[in-house]
Formats: sequence, C-alpha cells, structure tokens
Amino acid sequence: MSDRFVLGAPLGRWQTNCFVIGDHDRGTAVVIDPGEHGETQVPELLDAAGVRCEAILLTHGHLDHLWAVPALARSLQVPVLLHPDDRWLWDDPAAAFGMPAELLEQQFGLRWDPPTEHLLEVTHAQRVSYAGVEFEVAHNPGHTPGHVTYLGSDLGGVPVTFALGEREAATDHVLFSGDLVFAGSIGRTDFPRGSTEDMMRSLAATVLTLQDDVLILSGHGPDTTVGHERATNPFLQQAAQRAG
Repeated sequence: MSDRFVLGAPLGRWQTNCFVIGDHDRGTAVVIDPGEHGETQVPELLDAAGVRCEAILLTHGHLDHLWAVPALARSLQVPVLLHPDDRWLWDDPAAAFGMPAELLEQQFGLRWDPPTEHLLEVTHAQRVSYAGVEFEVAHNPGHTPGHVTYLGSDLGGVPVTFALGEREAATDHVLFSGDLVFAGSIGRTDFPRGSTEDMMRSLAATVLTLQDDVLILSGHGPDTTVGHERATNPFLQQAAQRAG
C-alpha cells in the first residue's frame, strides 16, 4: 500500500519552485531544486510530512535552484544528482552571472562551499528511483548545458499540494521541468553557455513528444500541462515548426 504525495513551494527572492515527492507509508521522499531558504523550509516540509529525504535532484546548476544544497546534503546526508555538463556551475555558481567567484558572497551574502563528496552524475535516459517513484532523466541543454528534466511515472491520483497550482492531483506522468518550460514561456538562453538553438531542440525532444495530459511542474510559476503548452505556448510552437 502506498500513500504518496507531491509538495511544492516557491523559495527565496527568485521564487524558485522546490518540490518534495514522497511516500508517507515508506517514510521517504526526494527533493528537487532546493533554492534560497531551502535549508530551513525543506526540513520543515519533510518533518510535516513525516518523511526523511533520500536524495536531492537538481535540474541544473543555477544558484536559485541549488542555493540550499550544501546545507541540506550535509545535514540530511544524502546524494545530490546533477548532470556533469553543469559541473562548472556547481564549482562556481557566480559563473552564471559572469561575475568573479569572490563577488558571490558580496552580492548575495552566500559563502559557497559545495559538498562535492555528495555529488552523483546523471545522464540522458537514466532511470532513478526514490521514495517508490521512478524518474526518467532527459538531458535538455539550452538554458544551461547540463539542464535535465525528471519525468515521474505512475503518479496518477497522487495529491499535489502547491501554492501556485490549480490541480489537486497528479496525472500518471509528471514532468519536473526545471527551467526548460514554464506556463506560457521557457527558460532564458542569454546566460553564459546558454543556447537558443539547443533550447528549441530540447523543447521538441523532451516536451513535444509527451502526451497532452502530462502535468508540468516547472522551476518557476504555476503548474500547466503539455497539451495546454502545445496549444498556447509560442516557444513550443516555434520549436515544433523548426523540428518540421
């Protein structure tokens, strides 16, 4: 018997969505993209749900998505999954802003100390399983070179508690899309090592190949579905035209 759940909360000054996917019966969960203030808010979410964290999954290496990782990885003693093409951001998140590493503390008050001993690599088409949920990893560069998404399977009917969400339950498949695609928009490609061409290819390969009813829980903003974005998102329409 399973008692699974999905929790989502926007964190910090960038309002980055952090998601906790867990199972009350198992007493375990996985955390996706713990941003600013996640070092306090994520443990509160885990405690309220009565579960322990098994791993932290990162969609990419931008600071607003990995801010709380050092504190959480060490306090929870869990692995952190990241694509190797974003290792440069893990080592130096300031590089995403084109600023020297020493300015990170001056600008944001953050002394970066990455827990590299906890770091694990993920690759395209890899399947990982945590808290009784299987996730398929897709590598989708564009926003960053090592951006990935996690497609959770067999989640149909699982309750979703998300302040920015309209849906009370998950569909069978849920795409945790990071900054690949948002409701009505997509992630920026003008950051260092971003690529509009790669983004268009990633949208076509990762989003447009999914069924319309797949729920999208993205890195910023409200929930949506593949079908809604296919019909209304001009960037997805452009990606479809380019794909032919």
